[in-house]
Amino acid sequence: MKKDPFSLFIEDSAYYSKNEYYKLMYETKRVFFDYLYKNKTLAEFKKETAKIWEKVDHKYMAERIKELEDMIMARDLEGNKIINPDAEYKQIYELASEKVFQNVEKKYKYNIDEYYKGRRKTANKSYIDRESYLSKLVTKYDEVQATIPYHNKDGSVRSWHNIADYNSMLYNTNLNHAGWNRTMYDANLLDKELLYLPAHTFACPLCMPYQGKVYDKNGGSGYTSDGVRYYPQEEAIAGGVGHPNCRHQWTIYWDKDQIQENDYNSDEWQEDYEKKQKIQALQLKRTKLKNDKKIYEDLGNGSEVDKTNAKIKKINATIKELNK
Repeated sequence: MKKDPFSLFIEDSAYYSKNEYYKLMYETKRVFFDYLYKNKTLAEFKKETAKIWEKVDHKYMAERIKELEDMIMARDLEGNKIINPDAEYKQIYELASEKVFQNVEKKYKYNIDEYYKGRRKTANKSYIDRESYLSKLVTKYDEVQATIPYHNKDGSVRSWHNIADYNSMLYNTNLNHAGWNRTMYDANLLDKELLYLPAHTFACPLCMPYQGKVYDKNGGSGYTSDGVRYYPQEEAIAGGVGHPNCRHQWTIYWDKDQIQENDYNSDEWQEDYEKKQKIQALQLKRTKLKNDKKIYEDLGNGSEVDKTNAKIKKINATIKELNK
């Protein structure tokens, strides 16, 4: 079952962004162990990793936002009278600036640099078996990456993230809110109160009960002239729609022909969602293990290479079983 093109567009773009960050993280990790093994200085390490992080290009997000706005304008306004064709797009929901992304990257880089400095002092001691010490450090290294907090509305820390997860969340939320901005502005421009929240497959349990329904952006409830029930938009938002990494897009409600036959809201779909999340987590773990295997190979630790291969084989079997 295919998702609607707008949810798919957002998901693909955010997934690409996340994978690109993980590539940079894995490259940094390999340099970390290679340089420690070869006894290179902190200055040399900082210089090499600076080259890696200079590759980040935030223009990709701006380009995707522009594409999404164009898609939504074509979707909502085509064939309908535009009251003011010269009206300028304006933000309704705040978007994270490029500086936020850069600050997260700087924090990550600082933590890795400090970690390198501390581990180098230990690795340089004459009584340390460098190969064994670094091999044991491969798995512990990942602990220093989850240093970026995601805060609840009351200011408390909800969860800790590494740079790939956090910046992907920022990226996805920006992309999604850009779409919300466009639709809400167009609705105000055309004096349309009612919005539709298209349903897509593999929606999270928070959003699942709210998708595929009509809402009033001004808080009303009742029935449309063609007999469709509508609810206050705030109910859906308070229930979870629009959470970080949410991919639901609002569209202007025109008539009941928009209502989908399947709202993908059932126990079976929730099970499918949970299974998909497990598969994605395993795939990410497999990618990390493959990167670790390269590090073990560079360190000449054949025993750890064999152990890692066994873990990868087990993950492949689990993924195969989940995909049945």
